[in-house]
Amino acid sequence: MTPLETRIYSRPPIPLADISPLEMLLLTNVLECSETEEGLVLFTDFGPTNPIRVPRSELITAFRASSQYAEDPLNIFIADRVLSLLPAGGNTVEDDAMIDIDLSQFPWPFVVQGIVARSADLCEVTVIQWMNHPSQRPESFGASVSLITAKAIHHATSEDILARFRIQDNALPPAAASAASPEADGALTGGAAGDPFTVKEIETALCIWEAMLYFRGLHQDGRPVPDNIVRMSEVWDAAGWQAMRSHVREIVPFALDVHDDVSEDLEEEGFTFDFDFAPAFVETLSWSEDGAFREGEPDEFLEDVMVAVRRHRQDVVARNTSSFNPPSCQVGS
Repeated sequence: MTPLETRIYSRPPIPLADISPLEMLLLTNVLECSETEEGLVLFTDFGPTNPIRVPRSELITAFRASSQYAEDPLNIFIADRVLSLLPAGGNTVEDDAMIDIDLSQFPWPFVVQGIVARSADLCEVTVIQWMNHPSQRPESFGASVSLITAKAIHHATSEDILARFRIQDNALPPAAASAASPEADGALTGGAAGDPFTVKEIETALCIWEAMLYFRGLHQDGRPVPDNIVRMSEVWDAAGWQAMRSHVREIVPFALDVHDDVSEDLEEEGFTFDFDFAPAFVETLSWSEDGAFREGEPDEFLEDVMVAVRRHRQDVVARNTSSFNPPSCQVGS
């Protein structure tokens, strides 16, 4: 049976300084790799090789040179499944022997994940894979995408993605109904006709709406709030609740773009999207009768959002501290 032709390409290049000698040995034998100024590019026009065959001496040298990563899963795997089965001693014939390494239980994406987990600069690696039969039969074509992060390896085939598209398509109103009632269609979409909100966008809209309700409640209770929130409440009173919900839908893409720009700082400092970012984003927005908008330059807006995030966290810590440390009472003698 003729095997499928498989092509794989990953990006971005992996910084060479982040790759241990053992990882380099395995990756360059599993895949076709090339070194560039940016790092090691992983690719193949034939599919990954498994098992791989490497000289015993090269394997031992690479393993010893990677001793600082002794607790990494790859080093443990090689030590337990390969080196422990090799005969002891330094016989030259044995050192020159070829060793077969079966990576069925430790596929190469797990090697990449170990690198991402250690790297200070590499946040993720994306992998695109497509395959077909040499006969070029239409039914033999397929593809998949993977996202490798320090937390997980996310994977979806082209059939998985097409199935999601079909579910989204089934949720859309009939074409005739959309053409006859554009207002109804707009209530179901994220702005552009036929472009339904994703789960991520829906969750973002809910977080923004929750933050807006919170700040409006503070203002109605006579609590001190920023001028932006006062203006938001004035627009709310004049435009009504339905209009404000529409404004939320309109700013979701902007909120996600801002979050992408500050996500590294948020993650590094341990801030969350719903409890930290969303309130800070709402507080930083400016308002008019036409809805919310950014005031000033983009970089200034991002800085203002992060200032608000840190201030909110300090306020929460201060409130919690005061609740657990009531004022002490002095008893007279």
